[in-house]
Amino acid sequence: MSAAGSAADEPKAALPFPSLEWFRRLAELMNRNRALHEHLGYIDCVAEFTISDGAADGGPFSVQVTFEEFQAVEVREARPEDAPRADFVLEASMGTWREMLESIARGGGRPDLTHTLNYLSHMGEPLAVRSDDPMRRDLYFRYNQSLQEFVNASAQISTVFLR
Repeated sequence: MSAAGSAADEPKAALPFPSLEWFRRLAELMNRNRALHEHLGYIDCVAEFTISDGAADGGPFSVQVTFEEFQAVEVREARPEDAPRADFVLEASMGTWREMLESIARGGGRPDLTHTLNYLSHMGEPLAVRSDDPMRRDLYFRYNQSLQEFVNASAQISTVFLR
């Protein structure tokens, strides 16, 4: 770090995707950009992000992010018994997540139109939106743009894909 710089200005080490650390970094970026999220409106939900083949054994890897108002207040790895906490689950294969994140990086924080959360989830595949409760599932659509901006911040993360 230079004398004029701060720790926040220092480039961060590459983070593996998927990992708890990667999603925590995404939450940190959201929380540092409050003005953008205030402009979009509040977001109050628990979103579960699942990479269906993202675990070391090829099984699912899931993280739950709790959003309150204009920030992410908790990020934790989701276990099967945590499922009821999530308002909805966004689930796709590692290939789908990787394509979307690479598109966001190429676009400097904006994916091409075929790699947005909305486009990928519109027909239920390759990104599935699941919930046992239709009202809680609707939160995904209500907060879609805030969720997209949350994911778009990934352009600022040096990412190493594990698979």
